Amino acid sequence: MESKYDNILIPVDFGRRTDIQIQQAYYLARLMNSSMTLVHVINQRNAISYQDQQSSVSYVGADEDIMVKIRRLASHFSQKYSHDVDYAVLEGNVYEQIVDFAARTHARLIVMGKSGKTSPLQNSIGKYTAQVVRMASCPVLTINSIVKSSFDKILLPLDLAKQIKNKIAVAVLFSRYYGSTIKLLTVITRDNFSREKEFAEKMSKTREFLTENNVACTTEIIYNFSGNTTIADRIIQYASDTESDLIMIMTQQEQDWRHTFVGSTASNIIKNSQIPVISITPNDDAVRNI
Repeated sequence: MESKYDNILIPVDFGRRTDIQIQQAYYLARLMNSSMTLVHVINQRNAISYQDQQSSVSYVGADEDIMVKIRRLASHFSQKYSHDVDYAVLEGNVYEQIVDFAARTHARLIVMGKSGKTSPLQNSIGKYTAQVVRMASCPVLTINSIVKSSFDKILLPLDLAKQIKNKIAVAVLFSRYYGSTIKLLTVITRDNFSREKEFAEKMSKTREFLTENNVACTTEIIYNFSGNTTIADRIIQYASDTESDLIMIMTQQEQDWRHTFVGSTASNIIKNSQIPVISITPNDDAVRNI
């Protein structure tokens, strides 16, 4: 049976990037036949309990003004896109609540912005993005200012990590939905130059796997011997030069992916890329039903 992302979760802070988050989520939901849920998290310890009968989700600690705002937001985009948009308001630690809610509602994807607004009553989603990317058991799509209605060209950087099966599986899934071409890229530096042959072998095996799954792909190895340019910089520049629509990365350094932080290369790609970035975690939950 063809798999799909059943629910797309969109954490919102009502900031200036909220509209493009929802727009990007809609483009995905429309093609994947997925539902959409807006979620806002408040930290106020004295928030009143509030039960809203118009949402299918039960929650506590919701401020009534916030409830009105998110209900209107959901209604606006539901009418604009003729697509069901649910909503929920949660209380507690922002990124922990988002990750927990995604797990409880079996979200297949989280769409987040990389910056937002901060006020005494509202939390900036952007500043919590790194923690959500690190902790979420499902893929997280981060966007800056560019919204893509289609992902015709997906850039998939490769290293020598062992835990890449989930990234490849998600690449296959996206390519089936969008008819995408997967662009495999390896960046050779002075530090890994001695293992160039291993990189080439891994790229060859990955290409073979994609081809066997009827996924169009290209391969390229580039060299970065400049001490002033990072691997992340080269990947982002390559994405721009090749007009890629999406960069697909793993969230942890794969030689020790159990570390509780996002690898520096992945973190810099998420931070600096203008095009959307999808982060895949090295665990089986990231590709449920694929």
